[in-house]
Amino acid sequence: MDKTTIIVVEDNIVYCEFVCNMLAREGYRTVKAYHLSTAKKHLQQATDNDIVVADLRLPDGNGIDLLRWMRKEGKMQPFIIMTDYAEVNTAVESMKLGSIDYIPQQLVEDKLVPLIRSILKERQAGQRRMPVFARDGSAFQKIMHRIRLVAATDMSVMIFGENGTGKEHIAHHLHDKSKRAVKPFVAVDCGSLTKELAPSAFFGHVKGAFTGADCAKKGYFHEAEGGTLFLDEVGNLALETQQMLLRAIQERRYRPVGDKADRSFNVRIIAAINEDLEAAVSEKRFRQDLLYRLHDFGITVPPLRDCQEDIMPLAEFFRDMANRELECSVSGFSSEARKALLTHAWPGNVR
Repeated sequence: MDKTTIIVVEDNIVYCEFVCNMLAREGYRTVKAYHLSTAKKHLQQATDNDIVVADLRLPDGNGIDLLRWMRKEGKMQPFIIMTDYAEVNTAVESMKLGSIDYIPQQLVEDKLVPLIRSILKERQAGQRRMPVFARDGSAFQKIMHRIRLVAATDMSVMIFGENGTGKEHIAHHLHDKSKRAVKPFVAVDCGSLTKELAPSAFFGHVKGAFTGADCAKKGYFHEAEGGTLFLDEVGNLALETQQMLLRAIQERRYRPVGDKADRSFNVRIIAAINEDLEAAVSEKRFRQDLLYRLHDFGITVPPLRDCQEDIMPLAEFFRDMANRELECSVSGFSSEARKALLTHAWPGNVR
């Protein structure tokens, strides 16, 4: 919380003061902006940890103008719209541009603090993931460039690479740099899903849908709502599951097993594969139409043996991690150890 500033953009000075005082009582640091132009100045100095709470109507524009400007400038801070009931349709438009939520002004006192808490909780959950070394080699600089190109869009991304190269790490990077960053990131091990289990796993089921369904269950699409669904090793899905997934992606709707009504969803899909999917398509193991749906944009992660400049920095990173975990004080690598590391074939890659 101590690293988060809430930027409150509200032209009504009294109401702006009210909102800031309410947040301050909960321990949040705030700054006030009464105009769009002032808000932009604050945002030029803002960090990724900050959160924006903006009124829909401002003297020199509106909250949606501010949100458009932010996303165009690559600023992905969480954005919350305050509105009155007559402007709900406009507020919904803001969510399509990437705002986290909209709150009717009559409910700000009840809803704003819990919403900010949930944003910070999701952020902390992401930070608790195992730390991963930020690689600076030329190959990964190109990958980070491609991530910056596509992160702010809703395009489906296919990540190619051998086992252990860090495809899920790249997927997390994409999610963290996107407008969905404060929403869930749900990873699915496609290799563990049989064609019998897949419908319930992806779409959930209602109580009594089949023998043993003693209670309702939410599926992966429901869990990832508003966020990112990561399909790891998507090439392992059975053809029947591929057909089911294709239909859901095309229609942007699914039906829980045993339910009588469809449900719409809003998720961004990232898929990963460790084989040549074009070959799988030609061998009739993977549907070409599903490949087209998943592969709006591609990122290839090279094997570690092709990234020699990353090997020693990675070794130092893991040495430091091991020192902390094992309470050791290994200071470095001998020349023999460095030679062994640099000449090893690394069949398991970074993993």
